[in-house]
Amino acid sequence: MKDKILLKHKILFSIFGVIILFSLVFGTGMRMAIKQIEQQIAKSNNASLQVYYNTLQSEIERSEVFITNTVYHNDAFDQFLALRGDPGRSPFVGEIMDRFSEELKDNQDVAAYLLYDTGTGVRGSVFNSIVGYGSVKEEITDSFGTFLEEEEVPLGWFIKRIGSRSFLCRVMERDNTFVVGIYDLPQASKNAKLFYSYEGEIVFFNNQEIFSNEDFVQKNGIYLNYLDDSDYYFSNSKNYMVVQKQLIHFKVALISEFYNSSVVLKFLYMSPYLYIALGFVTVWILIGYLKSILFRPMDSLVQAMQKIEEGDLNVRVEEQGGREFQKVQQAFNHMISEITTLKIKSYEQQIAREKAQLYALKMQIRPHFFLNCLKSIFGLAQSEKIGQIQKAVVYLGTHLRYVFDQQSDLIPLEKEMQMCENYIELHRSIESGRAEIHISMDEGVRMMKVPPVSCLTLIENCMKHGMAQDGTLQIRIDARSLEMDGRHLADIVIRDNGPGFSEELLSELNHHLDETAALTGVGIRNVIQRFRLIYGEDFAVQFSNQGGAKINLMIQI
Repeated sequence: MKDKILLKHKILFSIFGVIILFSLVFGTGMRMAIKQIEQQIAKSNNASLQVYYNTLQSEIERSEVFITNTVYHNDAFDQFLALRGDPGRSPFVGEIMDRFSEELKDNQDVAAYLLYDTGTGVRGSVFNSIVGYGSVKEEITDSFGTFLEEEEVPLGWFIKRIGSRSFLCRVMERDNTFVVGIYDLPQASKNAKLFYSYEGEIVFFNNQEIFSNEDFVQKNGIYLNYLDDSDYYFSNSKNYMVVQKQLIHFKVALISEFYNSSVVLKFLYMSPYLYIALGFVTVWILIGYLKSILFRPMDSLVQAMQKIEEGDLNVRVEEQGGREFQKVQQAFNHMISEITTLKIKSYEQQIAREKAQLYALKMQIRPHFFLNCLKSIFGLAQSEKIGQIQKAVVYLGTHLRYVFDQQSDLIPLEKEMQMCENYIELHRSIESGRAEIHISMDEGVRMMKVPPVSCLTLIENCMKHGMAQDGTLQIRIDARSLEMDGRHLADIVIRDNGPGFSEELLSELNHHLDETAALTGVGIRNVIQRFRLIYGEDFAVQFSNQGGAKINLMIQI
């Protein structure tokens, strides 16, 4: 019976994985198919728009050439200018109007061509007879008459709104006489739908306003993105597909219904969600079953483990579920009891071991320091330098009191810095002022705790290796309080102007400090080990050369 239950669990998990995998694969496949359909429809729409775009661009270029030839290469226009103020110029006005009429027959999207002589007030206009502008003609001619007399004419093609309509305009001038060609953009949109049988709507727009089919765009809540240069995009929750192309200072867009255009398309869009939903329902049913036979016992184990992670070793698991789970729960409870006993013993042993290590490291550092001091004073005695010996003894006495009276493994950084200054004064009294120290500390780090004789040992190392140079050894200690990623840090930098570390020593210090007792000596290695024993992962050190030796100690406080 027990084997059958385990096999059933395996089957349920297999079904669970197959359902999820099927839902994801099918849903992904449907999304890829829908994407292909979108791209094919967009490709077709782009091809349709390209045909109209090419035609419109050709018409605009043709109008540009026509206006240029009229103004600069037409005999009737030349005579019209030459006879300014002469009643005999009227026939030439007629010839120009005839020229306009012929051009309008071949270019159906042009709304009108206008002629203005601002010097004499002569006007002429020919409008597209197919559209029939009626009373709008007078409004257009008057508007351009005022515009040409009072405003600076833009270069090239530009958009001008007259009443409720937007016109694409081109103006050329010669001797205060203007020829104007205008395209009625709303009418151009209607012509495109009529001549090309588009199922969508042609819209002209820029990043500030819509020039045609504005009612259609606003009524259907369509968003037009002037800056979008992709092949297509959707608007109004994919109800409309937009393809567009740049033309002069605006864009031409073909907007067609997409999502609502086909029941099949709607189903294709919904099918991934339907199948994924079906998969989740099936999973939910399976989870309900698995919860009763598997999840509840597992939850009790997980909760017990979380409490153990938080330090609660008194937690025990209630025995529940099948026979297998009861065995696991019994073993778990027994294991926790054993861990509790072992952890207490291990913790006590670790404390004793670390105290012994700290004591041993301190004992290694103290004799080394004192022997160096006594050796220097002995040298002064041999030279009979009584005054220097007296000063050295006073400074040494301060150090002796500091070291032998020290009962704690940690002292304030400020006290350690005072001892560093005292050590330099001791050395100056022996070496006649060949070393100087400058200390700068932020208030936030003065009382932070450091191992005794730690920074002092690093200063001693600077004196040992830096005094070989000519001149005065400059030692500087900067202790700063920093905040980084929400953590408060103490940054202690010790540097000198000596020859610095050799490349070999620098590599060993930064990468193999714990393995290089012979190379680095006891001093530096022991200081770093003391910091690591006290601060653990909250301590970091870096050795470098920057105008001399530089040691950077970083401690989280």
